[in-house]
Amino acid sequence: MARIVKDPDERRSELLAAAQHLFYTKGYERTSVNDIVKEVGVAKGTFYYYFDSKTAVLETVVAGMAMRIQTVFRAIAADETLDARSKWERALRVTGSWKLERKAEIVALMRMLQQEENRLLRHKLQEETKLVTAVEFAAIIAQGVDEGIFHTDCVEETAVIVVSIMTSFNDEVTALILEPARFENPVEQARRIYAAMQTAIERVLDAAVGSLPIVDEAALIAWFAS
Repeated sequence: MARIVKDPDERRSELLAAAQHLFYTKGYERTSVNDIVKEVGVAKGTFYYYFDSKTAVLETVVAGMAMRIQTVFRAIAADETLDARSKWERALRVTGSWKLERKAEIVALMRMLQQEENRLLRHKLQEETKLVTAVEFAAIIAQGVDEGIFHTDCVEETAVIVVSIMTSFNDEVTALILEPARFENPVEQARRIYAAMQTAIERVLDAAVGSLPIVDEAALIAWFAS
């Protein structure tokens, strides 16, 4: 049988898709490079032509998700028909809905990144995502300053602080989502965490109290639904 030669981008995408499927069904640690190449039907050398390691595949998967979220943020930030507060609310609502639609995938990814052996990878990905997201938040914050609803002389730096606050608090919510049985009322605890996050961000931006919601009630409850 003649060997099937595919476009390099197509082959790389196949490897990524197979790896992602196996990570989420078997688990990252239980998935080997052999599993991935067997799923695609290629030699191991083909895998190493595109990726240095299994970790590199995971990095690529997560970076792709971050890029898709950034694309959504960028489109909203560039929408000249919206004021800054509307952009803030829409950006968080749309990205929140995007994640919720992929709940099983996101939860599986959370579990992988929370493993002790993935601590450095988690930190690296958080820092990269933080810098990318901060660029889009900076555009919204700058508009808010022009409109008089935010007050800061350091837009870019403030955007990094805002995203850092979100990242820190989201780590707390992640623990609730992954191990809800450890908590008496995980939904209420998550509600309190998001309220504290909102208060912190509103103070950093010197915005009106209650003006910058982080998550709506229906979405919050959906994350803890079985």
